[in-house]
Amino acid sequence: MRTLAMIITFLIPAQIPSQQIQKDITANLKADNALLDSTYQKISEDTLSLEKFLLLSKKNKNATAESFFLNKLGVFYRNKSNYSKSFELHKKALEIAEKSGNLEQTIISQNLLGVVFRRRDEIIPAIKYHQKALELAESVKHPNQTILRNIAISCNSLGNVYLTMNQLDDALEYFQRSLGIEQRIDNQLGLAINYQNIGGIFEKKNDLETALKNYRKSLFYNQRIHSKLGELICNNSIGGIYLKLGRLDEAEKYIMPTIKESEEIQDDFYTALSYINTGWLLMLQNKPEAKATMMKALKIAEQKKLTSSKIDVCELLSKLYQKKNKADSALIFYKIFATEKEKLNGENTFKSINELKNKYLLEKRKNEINELKVAKEEMMIKLNSNKVIFYVSLIMILIGSMLYYFMTRQKQLRQERKMLLMEQDLIRLQMNPHFIFNALNSIKSYIVKNDTENSVYYLNKFAKIFRNVLTGIQQKETSLQKELENVENYLTIENMRFGGTIDYTIEIDESINPQSVKVPAFLLQVFVENAIWHGLAIKKDEKKLQIKISRSNSKISIEINDNGIGRKKSEEINNANLNRKESQGLLISERRLESFYAKEYSLKILDLVDDQNNAIGTSVQLKIPQ
Repeated sequence: MRTLAMIITFLIPAQIPSQQIQKDITANLKADNALLDSTYQKISEDTLSLEKFLLLSKKNKNATAESFFLNKLGVFYRNKSNYSKSFELHKKALEIAEKSGNLEQTIISQNLLGVVFRRRDEIIPAIKYHQKALELAESVKHPNQTILRNIAISCNSLGNVYLTMNQLDDALEYFQRSLGIEQRIDNQLGLAINYQNIGGIFEKKNDLETALKNYRKSLFYNQRIHSKLGELICNNSIGGIYLKLGRLDEAEKYIMPTIKESEEIQDDFYTALSYINTGWLLMLQNKPEAKATMMKALKIAEQKKLTSSKIDVCELLSKLYQKKNKADSALIFYKIFATEKEKLNGENTFKSINELKNKYLLEKRKNEINELKVAKEEMMIKLNSNKVIFYVSLIMILIGSMLYYFMTRQKQLRQERKMLLMEQDLIRLQMNPHFIFNALNSIKSYIVKNDTENSVYYLNKFAKIFRNVLTGIQQKETSLQKELENVENYLTIENMRFGGTIDYTIEIDESINPQSVKVPAFLLQVFVENAIWHGLAIKKDEKKLQIKISRSNSKISIEINDNGIGRKKSEEINNANLNRKESQGLLISERRLESFYAKEYSLKILDLVDDQNNAIGTSVQLKIPQ
């Protein structure tokens, strides 16, 4: 249920009452992060003391201490959901650390900046900062405990990014690596964090018992170190598992106290989480307070720009209204949920993440090969440049280069395969969630009216659409005949929901055998769906849609014409809609056409106008080889 319930922020200050510390070690220019942290740990929540020692650090020209206190203040404001202020402080700390050449503080600042972006669901900058921190930390040959801790932090944060993007195997690999380091240095906070996140992996895989086991391990360590925030997160996660298992009484014990606890901590991120889970519980208990509780969560999520929280609460509100048979309200929140989720998990985000991951892996391989070269050169010097050693070293370098090429090529091939699968997923998603939701509601209305004939007729059409999706999703191409059958089924369902107001026709030239013409699967549905939703849906008077297949010289000509409102008016309406969804359908279709036909196709989308230059519809004109 809650992806971000598992994204625990690192370097959380211990919940110890703030107290003034008189000891000043800012004049000690040799003090490292570990000494500063052990000395000033108890004032993590005391901004006056932190600012006092920050001024002393500047006065003593101690760049390490100055960067340290800036980061401490940044963590304080981050935990109060003041992300802009937190970003400014961590950014300044990073600039000071880089200018002074302090690698340790540079790594810490990079990780903390990554956490700020991750809390705001800004995936790309988050992964850049954490990956840079990991790269720098791994370059240290003999890492101390602070460096090891930050390697664990980077791995955990990267794991959370991949968990958010639903790349579970990559996420689990990073969490397990982080867990191994935390076990090595016996950091119980780190153990609590990683067991919590590993529980999240298994929850997403629907292995609820294993998820619950890991959440309980996390709760054990949080209780041992007296982390109120950690206990709050674990209680939400454990309660969520019990909700999924239908054990509401046990869920209530864990979830109900969390709102009060989160408000005491004053972290809006986790307050929103507590309201969401409480609203979920109240909905399952059929209590009237469910809606108000969810709306409080939505208000916090929108005020603080918490995208993942907004996604989760809108999904719950859609289910709540659906449960109350309020289809219009349910659809509104479902559209918000679907739009925000696509923004978070969109194709461009996947591309950027995989590009960053591949870049990191390539740099790592290059560094390994460079280290191999250096090692071989040292060996040659020690053995007085013996010819045998020279040739052995040369062979080793060649083998290393070949291995590097092979591994890079394999990564590239896997990346290309992922991109192909991603495109297929996007093709499958052309069957929009609101279409499925509304179609089923329309069919349900016939069932409620006991109209058996129409119920069976439209249900068969709906089933054919899904059968074509399920059987054809792995196929790159299909016959024009099957494609037109699928489009006709789609139009039948859509027309049912528009009360039969769409007058559509499909005309095929007698000289064309549609069974022998091959086209990319699900190609035409994209254009037909755009014609309906961006042209005809908003139009009040007659709605006409014409699909015409003819022969044009040596090519097949496909025209899809509508008498809708036109692209210009549709764009104005979309721009006025704050929750509008940026369609990738046409872009993907053009890429698929280019892949399928190379340069042997043409695609034009024309605006149809009357004598007074008023929009009277849109025409899609596609020409493909026979």
